[in-house]
Amino acid sequence: MLRVVSFRYIRILSVVLFVCAYVSSFAQVKKPKLVVTIVVEQMRYDYINRFLPHFSKAGFKKLLYQGVNCENAHTNYAYTQSASGIASIATATTPSMHGIVGNTWYNRSSQSKIYSVQDATKTCVGCKNSGSYTVSAQHLLSSTFSEELYVASQGKSKIFSIALEPQSAVLMAGKQASGVYWLDDYSGNWVTSSCYSSQLPLWLQSFNAKRFAELYVDRTWNTLLPINYYTESLGDTCNFEIGIQNQITFPYSIMKLRDNSRPYKILKQIPFGNTFTKDLAIEIIDKEKLGKDEFTDYLSIVFTATQEIGNKYGALSKELQDTYVRLDYELMFFMQYLEETIGKDNFLIVLTSNHGVAYSSKYTMLKQSDAGIFKHVESMYIIDKYLDTVFGNGDWILYYNSQQIYLNHTFIEKKHIPLQDVQRAAADFILQLSGVQHVMISTDLQKTDFCNNAIEHKIDNSFYQSRSGDIFIQLKPHWNEQLTDVVAGHASGYTYDSHVPLLWYGAGIVPKTIKKTVYTPDIIVTLSNLLSIPQPSMSTGTILSELFN
Repeated sequence: MLRVVSFRYIRILSVVLFVCAYVSSFAQVKKPKLVVTIVVEQMRYDYINRFLPHFSKAGFKKLLYQGVNCENAHTNYAYTQSASGIASIATATTPSMHGIVGNTWYNRSSQSKIYSVQDATKTCVGCKNSGSYTVSAQHLLSSTFSEELYVASQGKSKIFSIALEPQSAVLMAGKQASGVYWLDDYSGNWVTSSCYSSQLPLWLQSFNAKRFAELYVDRTWNTLLPINYYTESLGDTCNFEIGIQNQITFPYSIMKLRDNSRPYKILKQIPFGNTFTKDLAIEIIDKEKLGKDEFTDYLSIVFTATQEIGNKYGALSKELQDTYVRLDYELMFFMQYLEETIGKDNFLIVLTSNHGVAYSSKYTMLKQSDAGIFKHVESMYIIDKYLDTVFGNGDWILYYNSQQIYLNHTFIEKKHIPLQDVQRAAADFILQLSGVQHVMISTDLQKTDFCNNAIEHKIDNSFYQSRSGDIFIQLKPHWNEQLTDVVAGHASGYTYDSHVPLLWYGAGIVPKTIKKTVYTPDIIVTLSNLLSIPQPSMSTGTILSELFN
């Protein structure tokens, strides 16, 4: 009996000591004066190793070798669209909770497509046309790290979010921030929404007046290094690419290629857009004096041009490789600035991505035995006709969006047919179409827990009842939707879409590699714990306890 009691005592004591060590590991870490999250849009994890020979010692390599590398970080839901990825990072949860199920979704009440940050009640502040960019975070259903930090500090923490696109800047911030800025395609100025401020700060007005946008479009984009150094990519002349104005080879004369109706949109499609974003980040830190008092400040930077260039040229292009070589230098300059002005022990950088991307459909069809293009327009017509044969003639399908089908509920109700019957019939038929791996219906997602099935669990994490479709299609690996404006898609949930970098550098960070599987919602939960503030309201992430141990 004594031996049993002693053994139990030892076990209890061990647990207590473990918990104490776990808690103290975060408690003893000095809180950074500035937290910077960097989201490099559409960055596959393998880009790090692929482009590593061309990186400087002070950019990505500094993060990799002097920081913590979570080398098995993933998104944990199926439809890895850009807005969903950004929102999942900011809120520490999945689309099933925060509600941003995609860049757009279908609204049954208004019978229209909804843009993830659209808000007709708001105006654009600083825009050439105040009616453009009418945006807010009204559709985001969870609080964000920014909002929780603002409340916890009683408004004393300074919080900023920037990106070339409003969607990324707004969703990273949420509903409360000191400043949220994106690039106006028409004027080349950094602008905001009336939901954040009624006017731009004087320092930003001065920054805009310097017309840096004009300097960046009045350039030629050639490779930073000799093009023959880029052996990790396909040839420069490659018919897998779309390019800018159909140009797919270096050099690019930016002024000649820009759209005169939106003359600065091209900055979102060239590496100089990332440079411009970095310039604004430094200006914010300088003019707003971030990291200079006892209240932790927060800056979210989203590099958008990586995604747009990837969309135009693909993951294996010379253009994309050059973009990352250039981004490496931007990171180097930015970190040098932080170390000189704030000090390494006073800031914490977290770099990640909202999703990865597949290779070009044309390329994979040459290299993979089972690869192809899912022609969704033709498929919807065929499915609709099939439902005619089963239930009688009618307009069965309202809308298709990123592998989701929205059925015509009103028509189905008038026919007095159970919705589940139509969903099931359509799903069974879709499974017979080329390229389809798996099909689920919303009725099942509402009733069943899919924790033990990887594919179904990811689809479940993407499902928000009032915004998602009725039928969810999972294509086979290396199959893409037929898309005319991008080289390849990124909404599969497969590893090439889900595996992203997660690098930590700065205050309290000791170099190490974390090999276990972690997820992007874990980032903000960990930061919240570090700063001893509440987690976002719907957070489902897990604290990365290994980070500071």
